[in-house]
Amino acid sequence: MKKILLVLPLFFLAILPACKVTKYTPDKLPIRQIVFGDGGGFAGIETTYILLENGQLFKQVGVEGSFTELKPIKPKAAKVLFDKVNSLQLFKLDIDQPGNMYYFLRQVTDHLDSRVNWGAGDYMPPQGLVSVYKELKDLAKDREAAKLKKTTTPAAPGQPKKTDVKPTDDTKKW
Repeated sequence: MKKILLVLPLFFLAILPACKVTKYTPDKLPIRQIVFGDGGGFAGIETTYILLENGQLFKQVGVEGSFTELKPIKPKAAKVLFDKVNSLQLFKLDIDQPGNMYYFLRQVTDHLDSRVNWGAGDYMPPQGLVSVYKELKDLAKDREAAKLKKTTTPAAPGQPKKTDVKPTDDTKKW
């Protein structure tokens, strides 16, 4: 019995590292990704998000911009989103209809790299595509909201301090 009690903690210590989720960097990303975003308009700037299966989320503003890691989502939630994008079967869709403002969704797997673009005023994309895109975009917006800086303004004597919440970068509405 004492041997079991001594071996059991060692067993758990040996297994614990195997349960760790792999963390990626922007320059070393896995093959499987969901890439989405928007661009165009007066400034012509493209904003790109990359979601990984482990829940990590990255953002890039401008084609030459660096990637910023946003607050991750839970891996189970990421799996649900990967399943939704997979169900769209982007590889079967031939959508390349950008407008002045355009939106895109890209699925990268071991065997495929499929991208759809839309935004032209005379083109209506499939509702399922728009629905999944909005869900992804809302998710990214939520992650950005979690990265707010708090600034405290000194108050007059006897008054409580005022705390303003300011975003760390501009966010665009879709």
